Amino acid sequence: MNLTTHTHTSPGAAHSHGAAHSHGAAHSHGAAHSHGATHSHGATEAPYVDDGPLAGPAEALVLDIGGDVGALVLYAEEACLGLEVDVTPAGAPRSHHMHTMIRRRRAADSEFIAGVYPELVEGTYTVWGMDGLPLGLVDIAGGRVSEFHAADCRSAR
Repeated sequence: MNLTTHTHTSPGAAHSHGAAHSHGAAHSHGAAHSHGATHSHGATEAPYVDDGPLAGPAEALVLDIGGDVGALVLYAEEACLGLEVDVTPAGAPRSHHMHTMIRRRRAADSEFIAGVYPELVEGTYTVWGMDGLPLGLVDIAGGRVSEFHAADCRSAR
Protein backbone atom coordinates (compact mmCIF):
# COMPACT_ATOMS: atom_id res chain seq x y z
CA MET A 1 0.00 0.00 0.00
CA ASN A 2 1.33 3.45 -0.85
CA LEU A 3 0.84 5.92 1.99
CA THR A 4 0.60 9.56 1.01
CA THR A 5 0.66 12.12 3.77
CA HIS A 6 -0.82 15.62 3.88
CA THR A 7 0.91 17.82 6.44
CA HIS A 8 -0.78 20.82 8.05
CA THR A 9 1.44 23.87 8.24
CA SER A 10 -0.70 25.57 10.87
CA PRO A 11 -2.89 24.10 13.62
CA GLY A 12 -6.56 24.04 12.68
CA ALA A 13 -5.87 24.71 9.01
CA ALA A 14 -8.92 24.17 6.84
CA HIS A 15 -8.71 21.07 4.71
CA SER A 16 -10.94 18.65 2.91
CA HIS A 17 -10.70 14.95 2.20
CA GLY A 18 -13.09 12.09 1.68
CA ALA A 19 -12.26 9.80 4.61
CA ALA A 20 -13.13 11.20 8.02
CA HIS A 21 -16.28 13.07 8.94
CA SER A 22 -18.60 13.90 11.82
CA HIS A 23 -22.38 13.69 11.86
CA GLY A 24 -25.43 12.41 13.65
CA ALA A 25 -27.39 10.89 10.77
CA ALA A 26 -27.97 7.26 9.76
CA HIS A 27 -25.48 6.11 7.15
CA SER A 28 -23.79 3.31 5.30
CA HIS A 29 -20.14 3.48 4.18
CA GLY A 30 -16.56 2.35 4.71
CA ALA A 31 -14.81 5.50 5.95
CA ALA A 32 -13.62 6.45 9.43
CA HIS A 33 -15.74 9.01 11.27
CA SER A 34 -16.88 10.13 14.67
CA HIS A 35 -20.10 11.15 16.32
CA GLY A 36 -21.88 10.98 19.65
CA ALA A 37 -24.95 9.11 18.45
CA THR A 38 -25.38 5.44 19.23
CA HIS A 39 -26.49 3.27 16.37
CA SER A 40 -26.05 -0.13 14.89
CA HIS A 41 -24.55 -1.08 11.57
CA GLY A 42 -25.49 -4.35 10.02
CA ALA A 43 -28.91 -5.07 11.51
CA THR A 44 -30.67 -3.93 8.34
CA GLU A 45 -27.75 -4.12 5.93
CA ALA A 46 -26.93 -7.03 3.65
CA PRO A 47 -23.95 -9.18 4.71
CA TYR A 48 -20.64 -7.61 3.73
CA VAL A 49 -18.67 -9.27 0.94
CA ASP A 50 -15.14 -8.05 0.20
CA ASP A 51 -13.56 -9.97 -2.65
CA GLY A 52 -10.89 -7.50 -3.56
CA PRO A 53 -8.65 -5.98 -4.44
CA LEU A 54 -7.06 -9.26 -5.46
CA ALA A 55 -5.11 -8.03 -8.47
CA GLY A 56 -3.75 -4.88 -9.99
CA PRO A 57 -1.60 -2.10 -8.60
CA ALA A 58 -1.25 -1.33 -4.92
CA GLU A 59 -3.88 0.96 -3.42
CA ALA A 60 -3.02 4.57 -2.69
CA LEU A 61 -4.10 5.87 0.69
CA VAL A 62 -3.99 9.51 1.76
CA LEU A 63 -3.34 10.17 5.45
CA ASP A 64 -3.97 13.66 6.82
CA ILE A 65 -1.15 13.77 9.42
CA GLY A 66 1.26 16.35 10.79
CA GLY A 67 1.53 18.59 13.85
CA ASP A 68 -0.53 16.88 16.56
CA VAL A 69 -2.41 14.62 14.10
CA GLY A 70 -1.38 11.00 13.45
CA ALA A 71 -2.99 7.94 11.86
CA LEU A 72 -3.74 4.34 12.84
CA VAL A 73 -3.64 1.15 10.77
CA LEU A 74 -5.58 -1.60 12.55
CA TYR A 75 -4.65 -5.06 11.21
CA ALA A 76 -7.21 -7.84 11.60
CA GLU A 77 -8.08 -11.38 10.59
CA GLU A 78 -10.46 -12.32 7.77
CA ALA A 79 -13.29 -12.88 10.28
CA CYS A 80 -13.35 -9.09 10.80
CA LEU A 81 -14.02 -8.18 7.14
CA GLY A 82 -16.89 -5.71 6.93
CA LEU A 83 -16.99 -4.99 10.66
CA GLU A 84 -16.64 -1.47 12.01
CA VAL A 85 -14.12 -1.30 14.86
CA ASP A 86 -14.47 1.57 17.34
CA VAL A 87 -11.74 3.65 18.96
CA THR A 88 -12.20 6.26 21.69
CA PRO A 89 -9.76 8.52 23.48
CA ALA A 90 -8.62 6.51 26.54
CA GLY A 91 -11.03 7.10 29.41
CA ALA A 92 -13.82 8.45 27.18
CA PRO A 93 -17.14 6.58 27.06
CA ARG A 94 -17.61 4.29 24.08
CA SER A 95 -20.51 6.48 22.95
CA HIS A 96 -17.87 9.05 21.87
CA HIS A 97 -16.33 6.69 19.34
CA MET A 98 -14.83 6.85 15.88
CA HIS A 99 -14.97 3.78 13.69
CA THR A 100 -13.79 2.48 10.37
CA MET A 101 -14.62 -0.57 8.28
CA ILE A 102 -12.19 -3.46 8.18
CA ARG A 103 -11.50 -4.36 4.56
CA ARG A 104 -9.11 -6.20 2.30
CA ARG A 105 -6.22 -4.01 1.11
CA ARG A 106 -3.46 -4.51 -1.41
CA ALA A 107 0.18 -3.45 -1.10
CA ALA A 108 2.85 -3.71 -3.78
CA ASP A 109 3.73 -7.31 -2.95
CA SER A 110 1.04 -8.52 -0.56
CA GLU A 111 -2.56 -8.41 0.53
CA PHE A 112 -3.73 -7.74 4.07
CA ILE A 113 -6.87 -6.97 6.07
CA ALA A 114 -7.05 -3.69 7.95
CA GLY A 115 -9.00 -0.62 8.93
CA VAL A 116 -7.43 2.82 8.60
CA TYR A 117 -8.09 5.83 10.81
CA PRO A 118 -6.49 8.54 8.65
CA GLU A 119 -6.65 11.45 11.09
CA LEU A 120 -6.45 11.06 14.90
CA VAL A 121 -5.31 13.73 17.36
CA GLU A 122 -2.26 12.48 19.26
CA GLY A 123 -2.96 10.69 22.52
CA THR A 124 -3.85 7.25 23.83
CA TYR A 125 -6.90 5.49 22.40
CA THR A 126 -8.92 2.45 23.47
CA VAL A 127 -9.63 -0.04 20.67
CA TRP A 128 -13.00 -1.76 21.24
CA GLY A 129 -13.80 -5.35 20.29
CA MET A 130 -16.99 -6.49 18.62
CA ASP A 131 -17.99 -8.04 21.95
CA GLY A 132 -18.08 -4.56 23.54
CA LEU A 133 -14.91 -5.06 25.57
CA PRO A 134 -11.57 -3.27 25.07
CA LEU A 135 -8.98 -4.99 22.88
CA GLY A 136 -6.22 -2.74 24.17
CA LEU A 137 -4.70 0.72 24.06
CA VAL A 138 -2.73 2.35 21.25
CA ASP A 139 -0.65 5.53 21.34
CA ILE A 140 -1.02 7.98 18.46
CA ALA A 141 1.82 10.44 17.84
CA GLY A 142 1.48 13.51 15.63
CA GLY A 143 2.97 13.08 12.15
CA ARG A 144 3.30 9.29 12.52
CA VAL A 145 1.39 6.14 11.61
CA SER A 146 0.69 3.77 14.53
CA GLU A 147 -0.26 0.10 14.16
CA PHE A 148 -2.52 -2.17 16.21
CA HIS A 149 -3.15 -5.89 15.70
CA ALA A 150 -6.78 -6.71 16.50
CA ALA A 151 -6.69 -10.46 15.66
CA ASP A 152 -10.36 -11.61 15.41
CA CYS A 153 -11.71 -8.23 16.67
CA ARG A 154 -12.91 -9.74 19.94
CA SER A 155 -11.41 -9.50 23.43
CA ALA A 156 -9.58 -12.45 24.93
CA ARG A 157 -11.89 -12.41 28.02
